[in-house]
Amino acid sequence: MIITYARSLMSLTVAESCRELAGRIVAADSVDMTPLGFSKNCDEAIVTADYRSDPQDFVDDLAAACERFSGEQVVIMPVFEEMELLARESHRFPANVTIAAPDTQAVGRVTPKHKLAETVSGTDIPAPATEIIGDGKSGLREPEGFSYPFLVKPSEGAGGRGISKVASRGELDDYAAGIREKDIILAQSLAPGEDYCVSALCNKGELVICSAYTNLEQFPKEHGAGVVRETVDAAPFVEAVRRIARETGWDGVFEADFMWTGEEGDTPLLIEINARFWAGVRHSKLSGVDYPRLLLEQTLFGEIRSEPGQPEIGHRSKVPMIWMPSAVSEAFSETEYAEKLSDAWEHLQASDESLLDRVGRFLTSLGSAKSAGEAIDDIMFRLTDRSDLDIDLMAEDDPRSALGVLFIASHLARHGKLPPEISYKPMD
Repeated sequence: MIITYARSLMSLTVAESCRELAGRIVAADSVDMTPLGFSKNCDEAIVTADYRSDPQDFVDDLAAACERFSGEQVVIMPVFEEMELLARESHRFPANVTIAAPDTQAVGRVTPKHKLAETVSGTDIPAPATEIIGDGKSGLREPEGFSYPFLVKPSEGAGGRGISKVASRGELDDYAAGIREKDIILAQSLAPGEDYCVSALCNKGELVICSAYTNLEQFPKEHGAGVVRETVDAAPFVEAVRRIARETGWDGVFEADFMWTGEEGDTPLLIEINARFWAGVRHSKLSGVDYPRLLLEQTLFGEIRSEPGQPEIGHRSKVPMIWMPSAVSEAFSETEYAEKLSDAWEHLQASDESLLDRVGRFLTSLGSAKSAGEAIDDIMFRLTDRSDLDIDLMAEDDPRSALGVLFIASHLARHGKLPPEISYKPMD
């Protein structure tokens, strides 16, 4: 089993859940020294091209890795946004390889985000008004269908990146000045209530199981990822999720974001679908539904063979930090650290030393900002801190995966710049 995007904490949950069935687990990413690569549930780590900047080379690298296992059944389980690419390029893999993803037609109906708006407009799936208002090259116009304030967001992106609420033409112009040329921008009318994350597993267009949680705290505060989550009853969302599954013929997992007031007489409104695993996948597992395990069973056998489980309503978990962004900012001031990190690397990237030697010198050079040893100890403490709530982060008996913070140094070594995960900006 090859698990992609090994730098993410989601990949740790996927590996932990699938260890028993998978046999051999291979971590794949465009950097090394990843959390999954250090995990006890990983047997091997491979480095591929980056799926964002070199998508075709990324697919070629994965296909080449699969050729080493020609006599075995291989499952590739995409974890993040690369799921769309792998669904589209599945024909390029050997016959013994199965990709645990919906087909490309289904994915294309919900992502990028403007495709979801088109799909929803022809159904009775409840959703707020959404309209394309331009792009980073031609500029943004005011939407015709609704008035200020409203949300603006890129059609592509994850984790709340690029989402903003604008209350005037001036604020819209300010937002337009900060977007990239390639960004297609959507305007979406405000939906009342709070954000609910609804996770689903579907089999050939039929809903198998779903569960829901709400974010009691987020980082950043508006439109960011959840840091304290609570499982809630999924009943108010089930019918809409079932319609999505049937409308798209979905086969696999997805996560849908709804806005809802919590009042019985009000209808939850669908605002977004993520055609991938979600940031709170470990929370979903801790509260009773092990989606990665169920997806692997469905991929291998065409159906799930274990008890799907029932979510524990009211279950809470916390993320002691939002992976790299807040670990770095809490440990030693993100801005200062990132600046010194870049400066230090400028002096080392031309070195003829081995990667290991360069990383060692690189970390040592950070002593002027704060002892590298103290810094890593500080982050390790934040990663493994356990107090009153379940930790939606990593398995308690897998502490070595916390060394995956070093993927920052690996990213600098391979790509000459800081990884997008450590700043709250649109990913290039």
